[in-house]
Amino acid sequence: MQYCKNCGSELYDLYCAHCGQKASTGRITLFNLLRELFEFFTHVERGFFYTSWQMLTMPGRASKEYIEGKRRIHQSPVSYFLIWITVYILFLYWIEKAFGENTVIDYMQYYGPDMTTRFAISHLSIVLIVLLPFQAFYLWVLVTRRQYYYFETMIASIYLLGTIILLQVVFAIGAVVTYLSSGHSIDLRNSDALKIGYLTWFTIDFVKLFPVRNKFIRIVAVIVLSFGTFTLWRIYGLPPLVDWFFGKS
Repeated sequence: MQYCKNCGSELYDLYCAHCGQKASTGRITLFNLLRELFEFFTHVERGFFYTSWQMLTMPGRASKEYIEGKRRIHQSPVSYFLIWITVYILFLYWIEKAFGENTVIDYMQYYGPDMTTRFAISHLSIVLIVLLPFQAFYLWVLVTRRQYYYFETMIASIYLLGTIILLQVVFAIGAVVTYLSSGHSIDLRNSDALKIGYLTWFTIDFVKLFPVRNKFIRIVAVIVLSFGTFTLWRIYGLPPLVDWFFGKS
């Protein structure tokens, strides 16, 4: 009789019925490491890029599928958000190292004074996570509360923010191309058009899937409240908070 090396249960097949580990683990070789590396990248590519495309073309359905249990084909929302935020921050870092600060993208005190803007750009995940509960609350109250829990609705909001960061990457790539071709920088405030455009598209595509009345009014309310909260946080919330924090340190 064989026993699982992970949990000690008796083995009756190629995999442990209790914990799912392979019955035959074998010694670790270079081939094992290379295979795991290959499987990691192919899994990320299959789920991550598929989810990215779905969130651009049919964000409402993709979010709803994940919430309702169709999860194997999708990148999980948290890792989706973290991957795109990491790509964006690393790309901005490369731009500054290659061309200089405020050369390709002119931040124009987008998040307030220079210190606040630098903090926001380098800690963008923190800046956006603060907004997440509010955006999810608007969707839940106005659209999904009869079908989903609040935290289920938050899944859609995480996907939304992750895709907005994807579009910020596209904006940054466009800024590099513009700078190389014309020598001019692009004002970061121009990216607001991408944010509002995608927020509108996401909200329309998401709300149409739910049996609620006055859909147009609800869509407008979600868009206004979501972008309004972001603007208030960016202009009036973050600057005094960063000033207080660094002033105390």
